[in-house]
Amino acid sequence: MSERSLKLPGTCLLPAIFVLVVTGACGVQSDLTNLKNDTTHLRAQMQVMREEVALQEDTDSLKVHIERLEALVRDQMDELLRMRADMGQRVGAIESGLQTLTTRITESDRQFSALVRRMESLQVQLSAPAGPDTSAAPSGPFDPGELYDLALGDYQRGSYDVATRQFTQYIEYFPDSDLADDAQYYIGESYYTQSLYTQALDAYELLLVTYPDGNKVPATLLKIAFIKVARKEPAEARSYLERVIADFPDSEEAQLARMRLELMPED
Repeated sequence: MSERSLKLPGTCLLPAIFVLVVTGACGVQSDLTNLKNDTTHLRAQMQVMREEVALQEDTDSLKVHIERLEALVRDQMDELLRMRADMGQRVGAIESGLQTLTTRITESDRQFSALVRRMESLQVQLSAPAGPDTSAAPSGPFDPGELYDLALGDYQRGSYDVATRQFTQYIEYFPDSDLADDAQYYIGESYYTQSLYTQALDAYELLLVTYPDGNKVPATLLKIAFIKVARKEPAEARSYLERVIADFPDSEEAQLARMRLELMPED
């Protein structure tokens, strides 16, 4: 057998082996591709599952939060109902108090008017010629203190408009009374308490002019100083405070004036 014929089988096997190798490589490559695709698909499924789990957790958390908000709303509604009930009771009490106050003011005005009429009747009788008929004379002497006390009571109850009117009438009928300067002072106080500083200042200054020797002068000077402070007029305020200290050094008003001066900034 020749050498060429011996080599023929091996030569025929090489292409077959090559085909097998190539085919195998292609199969492996295909398997790797499939595996990669499967892995990618699995990863996508896992991501979807994670998102679903997260969404479920968010939903559960949201449900809990909603339940808490609902409980809070219920509590707030209960508190609102309680507050409305309490407010209703308070409004009722205020209305009752206002009604009582209105009744007192009306009664006070009535009493005051009766005293004024009594006083006017007495003045007419005193100015008329003396005669035998005294049947119209009042049963007892008219006491100006009653009129003053009635006005002061209204002031102390906070009926400042009524008190101002009554004190003014008192001064008109008894300008020389020992309580006339007190009445003028409380007219100023009625305005001052309501922060009506212009009207209060007019009333206080009228007292200083009309009753310069009255017992309410120290308090009046002090209140004028306080009005000047409220109006941001420190120089005038300081002047009135120093006047209180200089003219009435031992008074309680002077002590208050010294304390107020210490709180004021230096010029």
